Amino acid sequence: MMMLELNGLHAGLRFSSAHIVFGHPSCGVIHGHSYYVDVRIFGERCGEFNFVCDFKTIKTVVKEICEKLDHKLILPKNHEKVYYELKDKTLYFKYKYKEYTIPVEDVILLPIPSTTAEDLAKYFTNEISKKLKNLGFSNIIWIEVSINEGIGQGACYRKYLKEYTEER
Repeated sequence: MMMLELNGLHAGLRFSSAHIVFGHPSCGVIHGHSYYVDVRIFGERCGEFNFVCDFKTIKTVVKEICEKLDHKLILPKNHEKVYYELKDKTLYFKYKYKEYTIPVEDVILLPIPSTTAEDLAKYFTNEISKKLKNLGFSNIIWIEVSINEGIGQGACYRKYLKEYTEER
């Protein structure tokens, strides 16, 4: 077994986005971060080169996700208290007494309950695991993703793709 690690700051796995943590006293306004995405993958070595996964493959997968979110307002599609309505080419949304209208091209609705670093870490982990599975990777035990809202500040989520018992 082997673990691969990509440091988002040094590997160029990053995106800049705005978001709102609806209801939070200070983060409940539109604000942004320069996010860095760290990835750890644990699994069996296999294939022609005896890799867990080629670094180039992981970088490509993560960069695709980052590019989708880069320079967008990220909103949680599954937030139970936010109302959304598409009006022509704009997205209208409301949370309690605050109402917003933004061009559709400037926003991305993610299938998550909030846009916290915690939920973004889970979103990235799920997306990476789906993409690697579609590419035929069956050797991966777990994937872990940290979403950093700046240097030294982030949340981490680990997803097990199959059972593993420690080698003795």
